[in-house]
Amino acid sequence: MCGPYDLLMTLRVLTAAVLLPVLIASCAPVASLLAARDEQGPSPRQAGPLTVGETWTVTGPIDGRSVTATISIPDLVPVASGTASVNERDRLDAFATGREGFSVAHYDPERRSVTFSWVATRNTTYTCEVTSLLSLPYQGRLTMQRGGQTVANGTCQANFSQ
Repeated sequence: MCGPYDLLMTLRVLTAAVLLPVLIASCAPVASLLAARDEQGPSPRQAGPLTVGETWTVTGPIDGRSVTATISIPDLVPVASGTASVNERDRLDAFATGREGFSVAHYDPERRSVTFSWVATRNTTYTCEVTSLLSLPYQGRLTMQRGGQTVANGTCQANFSQ
């Protein structure tokens, strides 16, 4: 005796038998990712395009010469307008005292922009502001300041290396 109920149950079992290997196979990539994460530890912290452990090279022509800075991302900390590679107090102190070699990267999620700033010789500071984060190397506006006054503008490129 084979009624409609038996036929329906047979179809369900056959469907499950066909789909089970597909379902199990679809879990393999997730299991692989989880195993890699467990093996390598958690991913480094990120804020927009900035990732802890990266180093960015920023270059650009300004005031008749080319400038270059290497900006490391040792950490990412919350600041008033986003996330930066150093805290706001250290940044303000370094720029106010003209601490040569000091640099900072800042990501602003509201504006979707990244800014690289550094202190050079003779109390000269540079800022590369990138407002379009579409493709590397990033293109932006370079500003040179002395004593808090803008003395020149130019263009800049920013690219990262691991």
